[in-house]
Amino acid sequence: MEEEISSDLREKIQKNVEKVFDKFLERASKGESIEGIIKTLMVEKVMNILGALIKRTVVRKIAKKAVKKAVDRYWENNREIILKKIQSL
Repeated sequence: MEEEISSDLREKIQKNVEKVFDKFLERASKGESIEGIIKTLMVEKVMNILGALIKRTVVRKIAKKAVKKAVDRYWENNREIILKKIQSL
């Protein structure tokens, strides 16, 4: 499968993976809780999915606030289940 991917695309993928790991390690080194990191990753993932649907910057900012609130509510409502799954990792 790697033969099908152009070298430019492969480089972009590698750079983005490195950026993500750098951000993750930076947050972890600042002492941010695992809960905070996971919530941030969840918000970013949802926003990436919605990104194609949201064109305007103002709408994107409002949507991001709504996604953060929804993630927080979901986390609080399912805290025990989430923590058990994290511990099992």
